[in-house]
Amino acid sequence: MTSDVIEISYTGDLLAHRRCPRAWSYEKYARFRPYEQVQAMEGRLVHHAMEWLTRRYGDKKSHASVTELREQLEKHFRVLWARGIRTAFSTKAEVLGRITERLFPNGTMHKTVKVAIEGAQHTEYELRAVRKLVKADFSGKSRLLLTGVLDLVVQQESPLVYARTWQWSDPENLVGDVVVKPTQASVGDLEIWDYKATRSNTHYLGDYVRQLLTYAALYEERTGKTPVRCVLFFVNETRYEKQLLAVPIDDTIVHHAVQWTIDQARLLRNTVLSFESNPLGVSGGDLALSSEPVGKRTTDELRQQCTACGRRFDCDEYRTYLKSPNHPDIRLDNIEKN
Repeated sequence: MTSDVIEISYTGDLLAHRRCPRAWSYEKYARFRPYEQVQAMEGRLVHHAMEWLTRRYGDKKSHASVTELREQLEKHFRVLWARGIRTAFSTKAEVLGRITERLFPNGTMHKTVKVAIEGAQHTEYELRAVRKLVKADFSGKSRLLLTGVLDLVVQQESPLVYARTWQWSDPENLVGDVVVKPTQASVGDLEIWDYKATRSNTHYLGDYVRQLLTYAALYEERTGKTPVRCVLFFVNETRYEKQLLAVPIDDTIVHHAVQWTIDQARLLRNTVLSFESNPLGVSGGDLALSSEPVGKRTTDELRQQCTACGRRFDCDEYRTYLKSPNHPDIRLDNIEKN
């Protein structure tokens, strides 16, 4: 019996599909795996570090040292490497050193990390919620099972002041930007946090904001509790005042975010059907740039993924961008690269 449920991981499917439907299709359905994954290694190490630091604090009622964190990261790095998650763009020492320095600058725990750890109520709290959708939109799939992970933080004795706040200019279409406007948290505020192993100027900032708002809606649906705000923590951001971004929550904007997510699920489902019909017909490049000419559908951030993609050799988008069929990135005889 064929299931009428489409199951989607927000990060692994929806956001990956928005970055590049072609790469997502081959990796998800044809089981092509890139031999190096640029963001995956660092991102997973950051989440593991925060999870481990929180669990360690909960068990022992004391914070881990920078040495203990480094030892834990070394262990988890080997686990990820054994699973095939790696990158050739940074050495092991560089990756671990960068994460350790961000979480423990000059050997002392970052004060924001300390607040998040001490206030965390659940670590990697799993969301599993089924939403009913219009049957015709999914070609026989009538329900969506959207999964994701989040951290819940309750502000404690020393609530944070967020220097940057997300402000919507067009809430209905989810268009907005960052403004330098302080947001003061209060004791007891329930917040949803997400840790990103990127800088605060990432091209995908809007997607991350919509992701957290959708998580807030699903959390409310599951628990009956509405978070006060969402918070993005950009671990690799070097400027302290740009590391945190507060995202206010209200019923209207959460509703629009959920509808946006449902629309993205429809687009993803259409890509699946197209790929099953004609794998070569799915185009590469950023989904949001699909209206641009071929060769202009990638961003600097996405091209870091392109150069590691196992399907870059016959990707019209990437080959057109490189402007040369003999570029080292797509030459099959480039043994050093491949």
